[in-house]
Amino acid sequence: MKRCLSAMISSLLCLGLLSAGPAAAYAKADDDNTIRTGKEATVHKVLKDSFIDSGSLVPIKRLDLDTVLKLSLDHSLNYRLLTYKLTALKLNEGSLKEQKRELDNASGGAGSSYTLPGSIEEMQEKYGEIPEEMLPFLYPTLETNMVVNQLLNGVGNISDAMNKQLQGQRDQLVLALKQVELEQSNTVLDLEEARIGIKLQMTSQFAELLSLDNQLNMAQEYLAILKADVRRAELLQEAGMTSAAKVTEAQREVQKQEQQIDGLKNKYELALVQLCFDLGIAYSPNIELVDIPDFNPQPISPLERERILAKSFEMKRQWNSIILAKQQETHTRSSSEDQRDLLEMNVRIAEQQAEKARIDLNKKVDELYSNAEMAYKAYQNAADDYDNAKQDHIHMTKRYDNGLMSRHDYEKSAFVLTQQETMKELARIQLYVVQRSVDALEEGFIM
Repeated sequence: MKRCLSAMISSLLCLGLLSAGPAAAYAKADDDNTIRTGKEATVHKVLKDSFIDSGSLVPIKRLDLDTVLKLSLDHSLNYRLLTYKLTALKLNEGSLKEQKRELDNASGGAGSSYTLPGSIEEMQEKYGEIPEEMLPFLYPTLETNMVVNQLLNGVGNISDAMNKQLQGQRDQLVLALKQVELEQSNTVLDLEEARIGIKLQMTSQFAELLSLDNQLNMAQEYLAILKADVRRAELLQEAGMTSAAKVTEAQREVQKQEQQIDGLKNKYELALVQLCFDLGIAYSPNIELVDIPDFNPQPISPLERERILAKSFEMKRQWNSIILAKQQETHTRSSSEDQRDLLEMNVRIAEQQAEKARIDLNKKVDELYSNAEMAYKAYQNAADDYDNAKQDHIHMTKRYDNGLMSRHDYEKSAFVLTQQETMKELARIQLYVVQRSVDALEEGFIM
């Protein structure tokens, strides 16, 4: 039992060190290789550059979604830690199997059922009729036999106790092995879920960056129109055709738009910095963004609910929890009725938690499909608005060509087309992200 517990503690410590491996890779000891504990740390000390240095960052000029997804997996610390955890679990499994082999070969011996005659009757039964005159000489032998029988019984009890202890240790090792196997299974699920989740998260971040870029371009175009309004108002004021209040009003609109542009720039720069940090690349405000791949927006047809839940990583983990609870009930030897009831109750709790998870996941699936439907309708509406704006622009162009509209008014009407085109692109980007979320859902990733 002590050896088993010691090995499990050692494995957990090994797991902790492995998990801390990447962070400690840059650490350098002053005099030795000892890892200092928190109690030994000195306050008001500056960390060494080698400890906090992230290494040289790769500069990049253009970013497309495929590059973002590849770099995101390569630089994900969470994903790397999960791979280390899986390796540590495999090592722990090997250690437990070795301990089990040693226990299987161990034995506490077997108590003997042989006993010596302890009475005259037993002597006669074993050796036949004994002359009466010999009986007094047998009493010392009978006393010796009784002592020997007691010793034999004691040895047998000790042997039985040792065998029961060994069997208990075997049961604990079997349960520990099954726990490690299930934890490995859960870690594999975590790895696959992390892979899909990271790609989905980075797709969303890249899409947000593209959306901000489009909004910023549209805002700058509108700023040019507002500045043209100021120039026009100033000319009209000089000609005595408008008041100074109109000029001031136009100037204030320019100021508002410039403030909005500054806000969009700050959001864009922050999003770009965060993306560069997550990808492990050098930040530059001049990084060119490549549009997301072309795709044909289509209405989303929901999959069968049972099929979605059967692929769900969360439901698989819940199933593993039920299996573990049942194995604990099966492989735990207890003479206590309360202990047996507790193990049975743990199985019921695991089953109830799985049922709750199923209900919660169903709600999330409904919500995601509802969001997908709304995103598709929003894209359709934006596409219709863009088509209408194109038709209006055609009519405005004819009026401008026929001299029925000033150039200033024509450029303002043309911006409406630009605005609707931008809104359509923003809806397309949002729909793309939602469709990737649906794809992830159908692979088992349910947010």
